Amino acid sequence: MEIRKLTGLDRADLLTAINGAFADYIVPFQLDASLLELKIRGEDILMDWSVGVFDGIQLIAFILHGMREIGGSKVIYNAGTGVLPAYRGRGLVVEMYRFMQPYFKAHHVKKLLLEVIESNLPAIRAYEKNGFVKGRKLLCFGGELDLNAGALSGRIQPIHIQSIHDFSWDILQSFWDVKPSWQNRIGRIELIQLKGLGAFIGSDLVGYILFNLSNKRIYQIAVAKQHRRKGIATQLLSELKAHVSSAKVQITNVDEKASNLRLFLQRQGLVNTINQIEMFKIMD
Repeated sequence: MEIRKLTGLDRADLLTAINGAFADYIVPFQLDASLLELKIRGEDILMDWSVGVFDGIQLIAFILHGMREIGGSKVIYNAGTGVLPAYRGRGLVVEMYRFMQPYFKAHHVKKLLLEVIESNLPAIRAYEKNGFVKGRKLLCFGGELDLNAGALSGRIQPIHIQSIHDFSWDILQSFWDVKPSWQNRIGRIELIQLKGLGAFIGSDLVGYILFNLSNKRIYQIAVAKQHRRKGIATQLLSELKAHVSSAKVQITNVDEKASNLRLFLQRQGLVNTINQIEMFKIMD
């Protein structure tokens, strides 16, 4: 078997390996070429920072890595680790990390980051043995929107909603209670075809939502602190519902500490389907 960094020529084999590795996962899922491309763009995955194990010409294990400069330091995100069922139990994930370690050090990587399903205890233990420690808990929601606007009778703030194309991140970040996870902290909106809707009072932006129509996924939703509990987020979801072909949507990796957002999503009919643990490793 051979361990090497991936290249753009490996994409077709990578898609086959992803679908083979995750067919029996705790949360089974399958990708097609367009969804894989969306993931690569949205999570800043770089093939030459990613690694695979090959048995002959077959890709049988992989780790996809995204890279971003955060606070002046290189942070590497594990965007997906998979091993085909027939090759599990051989320590291939440890070997891939060992292979990449000199590369990380040579490029002055300061932090490794990943997410793992809370109930996947074997994976958590394996990462802990590799030097990772647990960070925040992230909640995933999905289901059919059942907007609870009626409960806000008499408290709905009159607003107008329109598409937004110019993203003033200094303003949007002022609406946040917690920092979004890697997957939801989007810098290059146009690359992953996100749509933005803004809620305005006069000319002032007081709330917004970012979503993708193809996968029915909400990436961010937030309202200015002084304008909360006035139905603005519910009105944004109502407008979103008019844009999607199905009422079912998903929003992943909501920080557990964002209790207001968690309760709001549950009131709108979304169910907390699964939880993840964010883990990190500070490089020497």
